[in-house]
Amino acid sequence: MNIKKLFVTAAVCALFFASANAQVIKGEEAQTLRGPYETNRLFDNIFIGAAGGVNFYQGEQDHHMDLKDRLAPAIHGYIGKWITPSFGIRIGYYGIKARGFYYNEDAASPAPPAWAGNIFVDPVNQYDWGYKQQFRVHYLRGDLMWNISNAIGGYRSDRFLEFAPYLGAGIAQSVVPGKTPTFKNKPGRNTELGVTAGLYTMFRVCDALDITLDINQTVFNQQFDDHAAGHRREFMASAALGLAYNFHNRSFHRAHAPVDVTPFTNKIKDLNKSLEDINARNKKLQDDLAAEKAKKGNGETVYVPGETKYAPAPFAVYFPLGKSTLAADQKNSIKYFVETSMATNKDRVFEIVGAADSATGSAKTNEKLGQARLDAVLNIIKACGGNYKISEKNLGGTDEFSKTENKLNRVVVIR
Repeated sequence: MNIKKLFVTAAVCALFFASANAQVIKGEEAQTLRGPYETNRLFDNIFIGAAGGVNFYQGEQDHHMDLKDRLAPAIHGYIGKWITPSFGIRIGYYGIKARGFYYNEDAASPAPPAWAGNIFVDPVNQYDWGYKQQFRVHYLRGDLMWNISNAIGGYRSDRFLEFAPYLGAGIAQSVVPGKTPTFKNKPGRNTELGVTAGLYTMFRVCDALDITLDINQTVFNQQFDDHAAGHRREFMASAALGLAYNFHNRSFHRAHAPVDVTPFTNKIKDLNKSLEDINARNKKLQDDLAAEKAKKGNGETVYVPGETKYAPAPFAVYFPLGKSTLAADQKNSIKYFVETSMATNKDRVFEIVGAADSATGSAKTNEKLGQARLDAVLNIIKACGGNYKISEKNLGGTDEFSKTENKLNRVVVIR
């Protein structure tokens, strides 16, 4: 039997079944999640498993033995974590025995000697022209796992069958008979680096429990079985059936796409800049108004210290392009004007003029915008109470207030 071909065939079958599984669930996108996925917490998606099966060692001379004589018991124990639905890691112990063949160069000998080369041989293990060899194997290994079922078909928490090829490496130790008669009946130990490729198959029983089938092939240095016969590498295949328990939390969630807030922050910056400009103009107007109130003459009622009347003066409220809403500071400015100039001059008629700039927008749009701005200011005046003489005038799109600066025409003037 060619174990390498068997392993490759199993991997190809896994890819086929994963692809077929993806086709079956294609119409059920409501239960299938595709990445990116939210990062899980440290102790989420942890699994622990144990399995038992057989090891099949492939030393230089082992092909002289029958297949059944080369199979040895194997045990697996491991703990791992799925970092994403498609990528996981695990660490585990893999052993327990391996069997092989040691060639007897002295074929004429009717009975094997107690020592043959560097391998201690029990006479009952004589096998045709050589000897049966059995030794213990201890292998501590870490694996990188790729769940191709989730990678190809998308993540599903209720998928029955999943395949996860993996690559691993670790430290392996063989425990064989002693190397010299001095150490007779004492084990010899060989420690080597092992590299493994395998296929981890999961059959879902429930959310917490999977039946697992783990098939892999490991490569060692040729001296792992304590003797060398020309080849640089030796191999050991393993197949084990077991159970894996999945600790809570066992699921994954799709990550929400990040929202680009740059356009909003830029708009806020522009509005703040416009507001600063408006506030600066309002301050200038208020300063000009205060200066006028300090003057006397022209037959108008003017401010005099100790008196309670104020001279009415023009008042302007500026708006951003295309807007008719008032900021809090603008509302306060209007209330202040009502409570001072208008409240002390109820015998006068105040004209409220709404406007939009003629350089932007259609005539119809500017007509509506000028009226909306006028109404916004008028509503604040009405909310202040009092019975004032008011006339309304909507200029629509105009350049009456400035021929060069369009933003100065986006205004409501009280005069």
